[in-house]
Amino acid sequence: MSQRSLPEFFTPRLDTPKRRRSSPPSEDKKRPKKKILGAMDTEEKVGQLTVSQLMESISNLIDGKGLATKQDLASTNLEIAALKKENSDLRKKIDNLNVRLNVYDRNMRKNNLVFGGFEHKDPDFVAVIEDFLKQVLKIERNIVIGRAFPLGKQGLNRCPILVEFVRGEDVNLIMSRVGCLRGTGFFVHRDYSQEERIVRSKLSNVKNEILKLKKDVSITFKRDTLVVDNIEFKWDLDKGFQSSQGEDGAELLKAKLNLDLKDAVMRLGANPSENASQGRQHTD
Repeated sequence: MSQRSLPEFFTPRLDTPKRRRSSPPSEDKKRPKKKILGAMDTEEKVGQLTVSQLMESISNLIDGKGLATKQDLASTNLEIAALKKENSDLRKKIDNLNVRLNVYDRNMRKNNLVFGGFEHKDPDFVAVIEDFLKQVLKIERNIVIGRAFPLGKQGLNRCPILVEFVRGEDVNLIMSRVGCLRGTGFFVHRDYSQEERIVRSKLSNVKNEILKLKKDVSITFKRDTLVVDNIEFKWDLDKGFQSSQGEDGAELLKAKLNLDLKDAVMRLGANPSENASQGRQHTD
């Protein structure tokens, strides 16, 4: 077998550049530019319909489906704004009414006192209170009592007695003597309104927390105000524990007396519906 050279069996490959594919002519150049529907003449055709016919069909479709139009949304927004204003006005009226009711309630109770901590078997509660005034408070002057009745279920010998006095001066005289009741288990305090009882209960808990940390601090109650080292504190039902000047109460105690009551105050504030009847146990 004759020898042949290797190149005879292969066709040599020539390096020729690839032919570029020519892209088809752009159809976009042939197409007319799209028009916005609102900018078109009403008699121009959109398919088989004129612009005005198409717009009317869309409008009928929206009405048929019950879809909101811009006018509907604008009208709804106006109604919402009006309702918000009406709601705000009603809140202000309710707040003002609550203030007036609280003032009226306080005035109705201003000559009332609550007595408790002692047993009473005599069903004549006026006589029971007259004996208490003479024997315990050592008041010999004639005190005029309108009426007296127990707070709580009938038949309980130790339930507190609410007393309505005729004269405000008698109430002031009695309250000037209640200091002698400390340590006896007896108590006499004013007939506070529901709101005042809640506030005093909150402040009483703050007082107890303060005394746990600093027993020698000067601390007293002045109606619905807690006085700590001559600094007055109140309990706002919305804002919580505050100074009489509106400062944060816990922060002020920390700054002035180095007392950290932040956690205790937060616990009290988390329970705004605390039973106000606890306030009945506190004395002036």
